[in-house]
Amino acid sequence: MSDSFLPQLARKLRIANLLRRQNSYIIAILGLTLFVIGTVRYVQVTLSEIEESIPLKVIEDSQAMSAILFDINEITQGIAVAKLARGPERARKITSVRQNIDEVNNLLEVKRVEYGFDNLIGTAAIYGVLRPALFDIQGWLDDGISGLPPTSDIVLRTALERARSALAKADGLHAHSNSAAISLLRVQAEKIGVFRDAVLLVLLGLAGLAAVLIYYIYNRRASEIALEQSELKHRRIYENATEGIFQAYANGKLIDVNPAMAIFLGYNSAEEMKKSVTALQKDVYIDPEVARKHYMLLSKKQHLIDEVYQWRRKDGSLTWGAINCHGVFDDNGKFLYLEGTLTDMNDRVRAEVNLRKAKEMAELANRAKSEFLANMSHELRTPLNAIIGFSELLTSQAFGELGHPNYKEYASDIHGAGRHLLGLINDVLDVAKIESGHLQLSERKIDLAVIIQSCFRMISVRALEAGVSLVSELPDRLPIFLGDETRVKQILVNLVSNAVKFTNSGGKVTVAVEIRDDNGISLRVTDTGIGIDSADIPRVLDRFGQVQTSYARNNEGTGLGLTLVQMLAEVHGGQFTLESEVGVGTVCTVHFPPERTMRLAEAG
Repeated sequence: MSDSFLPQLARKLRIANLLRRQNSYIIAILGLTLFVIGTVRYVQVTLSEIEESIPLKVIEDSQAMSAILFDINEITQGIAVAKLARGPERARKITSVRQNIDEVNNLLEVKRVEYGFDNLIGTAAIYGVLRPALFDIQGWLDDGISGLPPTSDIVLRTALERARSALAKADGLHAHSNSAAISLLRVQAEKIGVFRDAVLLVLLGLAGLAAVLIYYIYNRRASEIALEQSELKHRRIYENATEGIFQAYANGKLIDVNPAMAIFLGYNSAEEMKKSVTALQKDVYIDPEVARKHYMLLSKKQHLIDEVYQWRRKDGSLTWGAINCHGVFDDNGKFLYLEGTLTDMNDRVRAEVNLRKAKEMAELANRAKSEFLANMSHELRTPLNAIIGFSELLTSQAFGELGHPNYKEYASDIHGAGRHLLGLINDVLDVAKIESGHLQLSERKIDLAVIIQSCFRMISVRALEAGVSLVSELPDRLPIFLGDETRVKQILVNLVSNAVKFTNSGGKVTVAVEIRDDNGISLRVTDTGIGIDSADIPRVLDRFGQVQTSYARNNEGTGLGLTLVQMLAEVHGGQFTLESEVGVGTVCTVHFPPERTMRLAEAG
């Protein structure tokens, strides 16, 4: 069994399509990866800028300056406390203040070296405000002022004012430094806000791309599942089909066949057939000319439809099959391969052969029957005419009395039976002629009124004996009819005689002529007789068909009258209909085509 029912080229096209879709998938993944890498790089750079813009140094310096100002504030508080003290207590307080000043000076020296030119505000506070103030205060507390001792109220008051003044100026510079730090922090906060919005947009973009990618992957997987299911369904159809399915290159090399094709041509499997058949035109086709003709039609984009031929099987035997095939072309119109079906036609061909033989035998039998009936009719007419003629002589007693009255009655019966048999033979001969197509119409212009009156004269004696009245209904302007006068009269005589035969005494038979809207003529015979049941009408219209009633058995008949009327009407291109109801009567109508009137109108 074949690995795939698709041709190799179709499989390649499908693989190429899948590769294109795979490439699109790879491009989408690559784009998403680059986007993620760019996003990560942007976050790193932005965070670095934010980190670099954070004023940590300024904050640290501000904190250090706050500590220095706190120490100087303690020095100021110590001077104020010493000013309030008296005696030895004041000297101790002044000594404590001098120690604090030494510690602060050391700290200022460290910060001066640390700040350098990186912190102009801190350097200015140290050089311009704090160091001079502390230098003055320290000198006053060590040596006094203008001969006044350090413990003097004036010296302490002056030192306290000097310390407070320096502290106020340092607080101003510190406030300015804090303001600068706050400005830097505000810029940093703005950057963080912009970065947060950017990160939010990036995350939304990543979520959108992820959703698109998930949707694409889902659709791709759904398409693959649908494709697999479709391939599985078509594979089942392909492998379980009862018709042979094949695909082949232009050179006749098989691409793929299904098991039905292999079995039909006598191979055990599709794989065996693909390996054994090198070219269809050599191993399967019988006539190379047929193969070339098929290739020519397929290459011109035509189709092979139900082409029935004999095909070669694996063992060399022949089998009948119908091929349906078409070519497959690429976008540029290049012929790629052909594909089609091969259907087993052996049973149909055998049936057609048997049917043809049966038809030929039936036609032969029909011709033999017609010839037999025609020959027998001619052979029977001669003695019948003699019987009828001599019986008429006996009945008329042309050569004298017969000797006994019964002889005359017997002669009359012989005469009636002979005429009845002659009528039957004539009807059978007419039916045989019509069936064999030998009946030729002698068409001419005829007057239906004259035909009807002639028919009435022929049947008047029988109608008078039966007590049935004959009535005709004719239009004012009856057109001339084109037909065979003898056959039309034969139709009318059969219908009227049947109507008289099955109508009780006191009844009526009406012959009417109707001109239809299409200018055709309908000849209608209506009686008030016993009628026919609707279930018996098909039997009456059959050949030799009669309704087996007591009334019918008392009236002689062959059963060919209505059959002959049907056939003669069809020969004229018309149609015969019969309508009847038991106890009411029967209506027989012959519908002649408009051409029977129109031709004559044109001829006139």
